[in-house]
Amino acid sequence: ATLHSHGLRLHGFGVKTQGLSDYGPSLYSADSMAWSVDGRRNAPLPGHTHKNCANCPDWALAWRQRVLDAIEKGMTAPRQLSLL
Repeated sequence: ATLHSHGLRLHGFGVKTQGLSDYGPSLYSADSMAWSVDGRRNAPLPGHTHKNCANCPDWALAWRQRVLDAIEKGMTAPRQLSLL
């Protein structure tokens, strides 16, 4: 947050969804390979004929929406503050 407050445009490499909820507002951009791994490990989307959705734009967009929804939910959820 300190670097961000000085106007630096920070990029988060390999940021987890929880991390985006925690410090996403301080980032200018972020990336993750999780969508591709997720697409590789799961069955293709309905109607898709490829072996898996590891490089599928539709899978990537659906994953993006799930992440955005999780971030929004996390940013509005009550937080337990540390006592220490």
